[in-house]
Amino acid sequence: MGYLDDPEERGKRRRQRMLAGTILALLVLVGGTLALTVERPVELDPDLCPKNRAPVRQTILLLDTSDPLSPKHRTELERLARDLKTPEDETDRRFYVGPGEPLIVYELAQDPADTRPKLRVCNPGGHPEEWTTRDDLTGGRVLALQRWRRFEEELTGMFPDKNGEAMPTSPILENLAVIVPRHAPSRRNLPGEVQHPTHLIVFSDLLQNSERLAHYGPYPEAGKLKTPGPDLTGIRVSLFRLERERYGKWQTRDHYYWWTELVQRLNGHLQWQESL
Repeated sequence: MGYLDDPEERGKRRRQRMLAGTILALLVLVGGTLALTVERPVELDPDLCPKNRAPVRQTILLLDTSDPLSPKHRTELERLARDLKTPEDETDRRFYVGPGEPLIVYELAQDPADTRPKLRVCNPGGHPEEWTTRDDLTGGRVLALQRWRRFEEELTGMFPDKNGEAMPTSPILENLAVIVPRHAPSRRNLPGEVQHPTHLIVFSDLLQNSERLAHYGPYPEAGKLKTPGPDLTGIRVSLFRLERERYGKWQTRDHYYWWTELVQRLNGHLQWQESL
């Protein structure tokens, strides 16, 4: 009499084979996905920004180039550029531009209607100096490193040389009125997880000087301006006031806190304020 397989045992073996097949298929799928991730790195455009990917955050840097940089201020600008890419203190990332996030640089324009971005670059991510040979082949390590270093040089190159003459006006508020609306976050996105997705950094002596308002003489309190400036809702603001001896009469304590009050009145989040 031949051996008759128990129906229950047959069903159990069949289920085990099906489970093993499912696990194998999943392993193949996951392995293939990982391979694609490794073999197909994110494509970067000439500015080191990921192609076809909208950034979550952005940093806007406004440089007031109406006066030459002193040696001290040049050093501070170079330090800021380093902190934007790779913070010296890893626990302090208040100025850090994350991987794939754009840094857009504006130069203070004498005519705000001419305000246009001068530089744009994205942090390619990580420390390019520590990239491997594979990264070099797939991610363009040399190109990315050269592009970022060129960007750092271009920052200081935007200022007039030490013998250059100061510009006749400094329409800071007028420039901000043009720049901020271009990069202001959508109000619909503000309640989400990403708070203050736009970081505005102003590197200037902060001495407003135009027909609208001049800090070289009596001027109204920030809270009493009829047209104070653009809406800064959802924007982090960092202010670097460049101290200059010849402007010491005007760069007072009250002038310093005038800007503090202005940012608050415009609904901005003042992340950092410092006199250099």
